[in-house]
Amino acid sequence: MEQINFRVSKDEKQVLKILAELKGVSVAEFVRQIVLKEINPIRIDLAFRLLAEGKISRKRAWLISGLTYHEFMLEWEKRRANELIPNIIREKELENALTIDLKRFLKDKLDKSKESVTEKY
Repeated sequence: MEQINFRVSKDEKQVLKILAELKGVSVAEFVRQIVLKEINPIRIDLAFRLLAEGKISRKRAWLISGLTYHEFMLEWEKRRANELIPNIIREKELENALTIDLKRFLKDKLDKSKESVTEKY
C-alpha cells in the first residue's frame, strides 16, 4: 500500500471529521472512499479511450478500468467498443497463420487419435 498526504484548512478538516463520523469510518477512510468514487468514471473513460485509439489491449483496458470483468463487458456493450488492432500485429498474425502446415497438423492429430483408440482396446 502507498500513502498520499495533503493539507486541508481547519474548517475543512472539521467538516470531514463530522461526515466521517456519520459514516462510521475514520477521516482517512472517508477521504479515500470519496477519491476512489470520484476517479472511477475517469478511469473507465480513459481505459476505453486508450482502447479505441489502439494504444492498449482489451485486457489492459479492463485492468485500467478497475471494473470486474463482467462489469467491463457490460460497459463494452454499452459503449459499443471495438478493439483496434494495429496493422503490424495483424500482419504478424497473418504471417504466422500462413506458416502453419495444416496437412501435417491434421496428420499428427489423426495419428494421435488412432493411438488413443488402439490403447483403449
